[in-house]
Amino acid sequence: MSDAAGAEGDRRLRVDLDVDPTGDRGCPIVAEADEAAAVAVNAVGDECVVDVTTPDGEVRRGTGEVDADCLCHAFSRLGCVPHFRRVEDGTILVTAYVDDRAAVRRLVEELRGVVDRVRLVRLAVVEGPDATEQVTFDLSALTPKQRRGLELAVVRGYFDDDRDVRLSELADELGISKSALSQRLRTAQAKLVTDVFDGAER
Repeated sequence: MSDAAGAEGDRRLRVDLDVDPTGDRGCPIVAEADEAAAVAVNAVGDECVVDVTTPDGEVRRGTGEVDADCLCHAFSRLGCVPHFRRVEDGTILVTAYVDDRAAVRRLVEELRGVVDRVRLVRLAVVEGPDATEQVTFDLSALTPKQRRGLELAVVRGYFDDDRDVRLSELADELGISKSALSQRLRTAQAKLVTDVFDGAER
């Protein structure tokens, strides 16, 4: 069974992330090509072997040393299986499946400890034994400022029922006013909800 569904085919979240590996660690996923249409990773022992397929169909193989700061290990420490989709301008698009929003936060925080930058691109609710995506939130339609504000709010638990973070704290972290962040989040949420219902009608 795919890791897209839980043990009994219950609800999970699909998380799509843009990840910029730390340059001085020489991740083999991006060492061979800045652009890749497909990525296959095989980490055995202390060696990682990566086959990347460039947009023109050429397959290039790269190798690297596996250590605790490897991108793959960051996923495995949280029990996630990374699915590397493609590489664009040195940025890796990677998908993982997690149980809930708290796991999304933990994954993003774990990755921030080992990569230069990680951005939440898309969340999808996946349900049933066939791992059918029921509702999709596509963050790529947001402006960079809207995406950053929404990502920070999710990671810090602002939308959780038992939240212990205030809007003013998030605004301070972003270096903007509380009202500006409130407006940014409202606009982003309205855009996401509109996209969900537009998509359901198509």
